[in-house]
Amino acid sequence: MYLVVIECCFGGESCEGFQFPNGNRRKAGLPSRGYKPNKLSITISAKGSGTSSTVAKSRSQRDVPLRLLFDTAVDALIVMKSDGTVADWNDRAVDMFGWSRADAIGRSLAELVIPTRYREAHHRGLKLYLETGQAKVLGRRVELSALRRTGEEFPVELSISPFGDGKMFVGCLRDITTHVEAKKTSQIHELQFQFLVQGVKDYAIYMLDPQGRVATWNWGGRNIKGYNSEEIIGEHFSRFFTDEDRRNDLPARALDKARQEGQFEAEGWRVRKDGSRFWASAVITRIHDETGKLLGFAKVTRDITERHEAQTALDQAREQLVQAQKMESIGQLTGGVAHDFNNLLTIIIGNLETAQRHASNLSGGVAAQLTRVIGNAMNGARRAATLTQRLLAFSRRQPLNPKPLDINKFIATSVDFLQRSLGETIEVQAVGGGGLWQVEIDSSQLEISLLNLALNARDAMSDGGKLTIETSNAFLDQDYCRSNPEVVPGQYVLIAVSDTGTGMTKEMLGRAFEPFFTTKEVGQGTGLGLSQVYGFVKQSRGHVKIYSEPGEGTTVKIYLPRLVVAASTIQEDIRAGETAGEGLGEIILVVEDDADVRAYVVEALRELNYNVLEAPDASVALNLTGRTDSHIDLLLTDVVLPGMNGRELAKRMQSQQPSMKVLFMTGYSRNAIVHQGRLDPGVEMVQKPLTQAGLSARIRDLLERP
Repeated sequence: MYLVVIECCFGGESCEGFQFPNGNRRKAGLPSRGYKPNKLSITISAKGSGTSSTVAKSRSQRDVPLRLLFDTAVDALIVMKSDGTVADWNDRAVDMFGWSRADAIGRSLAELVIPTRYREAHHRGLKLYLETGQAKVLGRRVELSALRRTGEEFPVELSISPFGDGKMFVGCLRDITTHVEAKKTSQIHELQFQFLVQGVKDYAIYMLDPQGRVATWNWGGRNIKGYNSEEIIGEHFSRFFTDEDRRNDLPARALDKARQEGQFEAEGWRVRKDGSRFWASAVITRIHDETGKLLGFAKVTRDITERHEAQTALDQAREQLVQAQKMESIGQLTGGVAHDFNNLLTIIIGNLETAQRHASNLSGGVAAQLTRVIGNAMNGARRAATLTQRLLAFSRRQPLNPKPLDINKFIATSVDFLQRSLGETIEVQAVGGGGLWQVEIDSSQLEISLLNLALNARDAMSDGGKLTIETSNAFLDQDYCRSNPEVVPGQYVLIAVSDTGTGMTKEMLGRAFEPFFTTKEVGQGTGLGLSQVYGFVKQSRGHVKIYSEPGEGTTVKIYLPRLVVAASTIQEDIRAGETAGEGLGEIILVVEDDADVRAYVVEALRELNYNVLEAPDASVALNLTGRTDSHIDLLLTDVVLPGMNGRELAKRMQSQQPSMKVLFMTGYSRNAIVHQGRLDPGVEMVQKPLTQAGLSARIRDLLERP
């Protein structure tokens, strides 16, 4: 007879053990996974020789509840004799293996629950323990396969402890099928994830140890950074950073932030194995165990150089678009100001001319003084007229006279003039490109533009220097035009004007073309030189760009569209010289909305022996011509009029009097007679501010044409 008392500590690493009939206790080492902290005592009794008194004593009132606990345990409990047969078998063992207690007791445990391939090892282990006391599995938990009555194998966790002087054994078995399957599934998922990570080529995904050394490496890391796993594992991840970032301790700061906040995310330049740089998006995530202990970091890096460059180009394009819109707004404003100012200058210059004519009839000291004063006033008015022309050039509202031009020849003939203008301390050099294409341009405005650039260069080279004008053919492609959206792709002739001066800051470059912007002292410059260049080039359908850095000089590049016309078809527009002369009593209708300008023009023409009619706008002019039977020889009209503009008025009147000549006055065309910088075909125009001599010459020339 034997007596087994099982006291299980559910929730601990092992159980209190078993109390043998002789009073000895031994730890059972029962599995504790999933148990709640409770204590269980179980008494098992059986017959054996020489123990009847002990058995009788054990059959106390405790036997029934303890037996109930044994049978209702959540794990299978099996008692085995030293000969390998089953001595007891609880209800959970019945459910787990499919053998009833009656079927199991007395039969070989190996035949009931151990797969055939493991039975021989079981017998050898039992024999070795009985003979030597040596055991490999006693007192610890092991995982192995068990056998159901149906022949199905399944995984169990087993703990075995001997008792009864080592002649008896109790085993606790737990079905861990769900656990093993979950573990296998987890292993499969982990393996799949590893394959996924290793197969990713667009992302560098790897682990860092707590000190920042590379612990794993994937194909994306090799593809992006250029290192094989053998080269990089064990190396510190700071080698991926630029020298500047390492000097600023960015790698350490990145790890500190990830360690403290859980994640670090940033974009910046990183370095490949070959030394080349790429723009990276990097994320560092802290990895820790369930206790919070830092295990390392997961790092993900993506090469986003193309996206970064595209975004940079987009930002530049937006900035340039804003700049272009600003320049356009300023141009419209300055054009309107120039128009009004031209009208004022017409009145001022016209009356000064009248005063000069009358002063010439006087004599004595007063006449000389008066003539000198009027002359000074006239010089000031002419300077003001020059400023308004520059404003019109910037606003792209000046009428141009473009003609085919050989740029190399033009610049070669301009060098001496520029050299004289700049002085001996500055060397002017022209370098013409071979096979240069022709352009169609207003040569006088181009000359003014080059002079303005040369004068700006002179001011930047106070101690002397060198001015170089180079020409070449150029093609502006789609990539360039994407970053400069106002430019049309195509073939251009490039004129590059470079100096060795002080250069310009980024802030100065952003405002260089603005009217009246200047870095010179008050009274030393108008701030209209570069704005004239800008307006002229834009009106000529070209492109202008400034390249400069402080202390490195400045280069202004002017791109003019190539003229694609056969050389034999290019003809010079030769016009007869203007000759001033008085009228022969012809009738001229003057239409001008500014009363003062109109009064001056009418008076000037009457002094020149013309019969003059006048009107403030188109409707009055049409009514006036409808009430007179006289033929009007010439219509002298402003382009910009309230209501119907001068162009529409001329068309209406010429439909009634086809032989009538038309001469437009303008200080600001607003595209009525000038398109893309060119006068419309058949249009004759005189630019404000008007002078009597200039107006007389243009009228006489026009009236004498057939």
